[in-house]
Amino acid sequence: MDLTEFSRLQDKTNYQRHPWETSRKNVLQTFLNQARINFPIERIVDIGSGDAYVIHTLVEKGLAKEYYAIDTAYTPEVINQLKKNNNDSEVLYFQNLKAYLSKITSEKPTLFLCMDVLEHLEDEKIILDDLNKENSNHFYFFAVPAFQSVFSSHDVLLGHYRRYTLKQLSSLLQQNKFTIIDKGYYFTSLLIFRNLDKWLKRDKKESIDNWNAGKFKTGLINMMLTIDFKLSLLLKKIGITIPGLSCYCLCKK
Repeated sequence: MDLTEFSRLQDKTNYQRHPWETSRKNVLQTFLNQARINFPIERIVDIGSGDAYVIHTLVEKGLAKEYYAIDTAYTPEVINQLKKNNNDSEVLYFQNLKAYLSKITSEKPTLFLCMDVLEHLEDEKIILDDLNKENSNHFYFFAVPAFQSVFSSHDVLLGHYRRYTLKQLSSLLQQNKFTIIDKGYYFTSLLIFRNLDKWLKRDKKESIDNWNAGKFKTGLINMMLTIDFKLSLLLKKIGITIPGLSCYCLCKK
């Protein structure tokens, strides 16, 4: 839901994917692969879908029978451009969760994605209350930026109100009647670099839409994040949880 993404929609052939975007997509797919969810599930709903990159990677893998993307920035013009960019794919677009819930019945088992969304809301209950109206056949994947201690001008640039610890995210979701079936942190190396930036008082101005590093640097960062994530998964399997720049909870209701 970082609205900076929308400035590049009409220049699809010329922009590069930020390593955060591709690595974040890989993280999601890994967690879904190891989750006890029977794929293809009936529906996948991506809340805060941005330029619809993530949900189209799930379309390519055939993980659902129906796909929905939701974002407050989806004007008719943006939706038309997204359809054009993605060859009129089967994804259906809504501007908010209430509009989706008013038009789509809730009986079918659904996976709701809510990645990097809650931190954009002054009050998280704007979304959580609506999700609470759903039945018990659904799964929910929440991910948020971690640790308020590294909150910076970069968070302000992205429209963040806050960052979370895993304990805070878990508590928030449990208070809203979600049952957590998996949780953890990811991207430890990025947390180290963010702490270093904070200590050096460096003002980070790069956003998703203005990444212009070359292929070598982009590939190097992607490789670093892949190794970082695989190491954290290995440690988790032996009972060791290490902090990272993001945390997640996979839930059921």
